[in-house]
Amino acid sequence: MLRRVTATGPGVAPPPRLTRVSSSESSTPADRVGAAMTRRRRLAIAIVVRAVLWAALAGILWYVVRVLRNVDWAAVGHALGQLSWWQVLALLGLVAVRQLFSSTPLALFTRGLGIRRAAANDLVGVLVATVTPAPADIVARGALFRAWGIDVPRGLAGLVLNSVLFYAVRLSMPLAGAILMLWTVGDETAVGWTAVFSTLAAVVIVVALVVVFRGSSSAGALGRFLGRLARRIRPTFPGPDELEAKLVEFHGNVSDRWERYWGWASGSLVVMGGVEALILVTALRFLGVPPSEAPLLVIVASFLSMYLLMATPFLGLGVLDAAVVALIASRSTADPAALVAGMIVWRVCIQLVPLIAGLAPLVELRRLRGADSDAEAGPAEAATEA
Repeated sequence: MLRRVTATGPGVAPPPRLTRVSSSESSTPADRVGAAMTRRRRLAIAIVVRAVLWAALAGILWYVVRVLRNVDWAAVGHALGQLSWWQVLALLGLVAVRQLFSSTPLALFTRGLGIRRAAANDLVGVLVATVTPAPADIVARGALFRAWGIDVPRGLAGLVLNSVLFYAVRLSMPLAGAILMLWTVGDETAVGWTAVFSTLAAVVIVVALVVVFRGSSSAGALGRFLGRLARRIRPTFPGPDELEAKLVEFHGNVSDRWERYWGWASGSLVVMGGVEALILVTALRFLGVPPSEAPLLVIVASFLSMYLLMATPFLGLGVLDAAVVALIASRSTADPAALVAGMIVWRVCIQLVPLIAGLAPLVELRRLRGADSDAEAGPAEAATEA
């Protein structure tokens, strides 16, 4: 708060000056009490949330250990040794198809990018996000956009839209898994409530996308609402004005691409999820798990029911694997060791292979940066010599 202070003395008085008054001086005792109560309430909420998260983590670790301690790891190693070279090539082909559909939305939402560069951008983002903290992956993706001559704000807007749509599709997968589970084994109790809550979250995201792309005014209104909500949760979060400006800018960058390609982008992500389930089915078949022991729809239903766990760190490493193995084992006669071996192969295909593939575009990025640095240094050296 600013208070006007006027100097006094003989002669002509100097112009008034302003001195800053702290908020503690200008606030009333009731305001200070209210602020203290708000801080205590936020602290209590933070403590409860952290306690719940730690309890959930402990429960997940207990579940994973309980599942994995009963596995015959010698049998797992024997099953993995059954893979032949042509089966490995077939799995790698499915990984390439999966990456194609995964990168299609980014190619559609970013003008001039193309599917090859979109795939390279995704692979670099996955690699950098795995080995370095955020936002290093966004910086690397932006550098690739800049090196390819893609407008960086539009490229990043396409990236954000791709991520939001991906979560909407991911959250809807458990519903498909629950329906398949009900159809195949007549019991969806193990996954029913997960499907309900995740579907509601997917609906919220879809409604938000519809509101954003109705027009810039509705995007701004949603930004102000989210800003007020964020400030209630934590005062350091962006406020209404900032989020309003960001969503209006976001709408302007990708609204035309969304209107033309939202259907194709959504369909490609659904197919991507289907290909990920197909990789698991193929791995199990290659490892000697016949349809008589683990039917196709039981595997797919179990995988899709637990698909939401891929949103946890490292694509649900350990947690998703144990949950899918336990769910398939409880609804089939397949050997748990073979199921674990199949999940290991699936994990290598989904997580390790893309990391290795991301090295090539990362090297290209470093080469392009070096070329740009040389191009900028050339005129400067010539001017210095002159």
